[in-house]
Amino acid sequence: MKILKTKSVASVELAEVEISIDELQVFEAALNYATKTLDEKEIERIFGASEDELEGIIEDVKKTSTICKEQNLEHALA
Repeated sequence: MKILKTKSVASVELAEVEISIDELQVFEAALNYATKTLDEKEIERIFGASEDELEGIIEDVKKTSTICKEQNLEHALA
């Protein structure tokens, strides 16, 4: 993973990163494992987010991974 740039918007810290699809999939799997094995209090203590917030992040990572795979396939077929 490579950090390209960072910035603050309101109270949110944002980062533009270059990351492999494999890294995204590992990140997604780790977060899924956490939501399946930890209770709500443990999730909040470890991640500083609610279970619902973590599930939203998982969905975002999954969508990003899917879009990247589709774009790679399109380039391979072009």
